[in-house]
Amino acid sequence: MKALHLVLIAVLTCPSAFAMQGAGNAPSKKQAPAESAKPNANLAFVTEYVRELYAVENIRDSVNGGQSNGVTSDEMSNAIYFGTRMQIELRAEVKTLQEMRLAPPFDKLLQSIIGFDEHKIGLFQRLIDISSAFIGGPKPGVDYGKLAAEVPQLRAQLDDTDNALFEATPLIFETLVDSRGDSQNQISHLIITRAERAQLLSEIDANFGPKLDTKNRSYQVGAAVVLKAGLLKNLKSSDDPWE
Repeated sequence: MKALHLVLIAVLTCPSAFAMQGAGNAPSKKQAPAESAKPNANLAFVTEYVRELYAVENIRDSVNGGQSNGVTSDEMSNAIYFGTRMQIELRAEVKTLQEMRLAPPFDKLLQSIIGFDEHKIGLFQRLIDISSAFIGGPKPGVDYGKLAAEVPQLRAQLDDTDNALFEATPLIFETLVDSRGDSQNQISHLIITRAERAQLLSEIDANFGPKLDTKNRSYQVGAAVVLKAGLLKNLKSSDDPWE
């Protein structure tokens, strides 16, 4: 995990990540830059990220949190169900993200997210194993006290990973920002059209609805709020005039 955090920090602090072009390369008034932006891969990535946020939030809702400190058979079965559903979703996310390609420096961001998902799969597997040990009555040679004490530690690691993903959300939004300067050498445009921007906003609103306005948000809802705020920024869309 520490290595993944370091990779993420390195990308976030990379001075060349969002460098503007020099004034001599600025686009002429009301004309798009000669260099063609390639928004499709970045848009697909952010769209998938929104889907992943909703999928994880939906699983949490469907099992009412799913992570209990209790040790009854029903509670352990619920924990196994929750962990298994999360693993299925996370494996699907990893597979999808592994097929994507982003230009540097965002390729490192993509790999970091994959690493976080894979780490969470392992944590959920350990929770599943512990929950399974409690089902069917006591077994010889099993230290149930030690296993029970491990559960909150695993949950804390899951929270830490979700928080790391949440903190990466501003950089995820930056994949939609056109780093080329306008005639004033200012970053003023996104690489997506007005219609694509509206579609992303619509998906966020449709998926999360009133949760976006609540105070005690999950990391997933918080990330959706950050993305929505970015999309509502005073930045022009790619099909707006360049000045």
